[in-house]
Amino acid sequence: MIKKELKIHVVVSADPTERKHMLAKLAVRMGFARIPSDAVKLMASDIYSIDLQRAYFVLCPEYNFRGATLTNQRLYEMAARGIFVGVGVKSIPREYEFICCSYYSEDFR
Repeated sequence: MIKKELKIHVVVSADPTERKHMLAKLAVRMGFARIPSDAVKLMASDIYSIDLQRAYFVLCPEYNFRGATLTNQRLYEMAARGIFVGVGVKSIPREYEFICCSYYSEDFR
């Protein structure tokens, strides 16, 4: 396992299927699953299908930082409290880079 940081863990890739595989591998590294296929079962289809008030962790391969500012704030608060927040994006907007720990496809080889 790698050291847990109190930031939003973001996998960055243009391909949605690659993002999903990368997020599954990250979940295995963090200890949420033993194999990537189990981690895929833990992922939500979108961020709005997760009850953020009661979640123990967040795994979502499709996320848009510019979609809802309130959701960004809630995810950052969760990460700051020690709850694992892992999302997948096409690219990280410059204004959110400081709250993110980013992973690219080279990090999983």
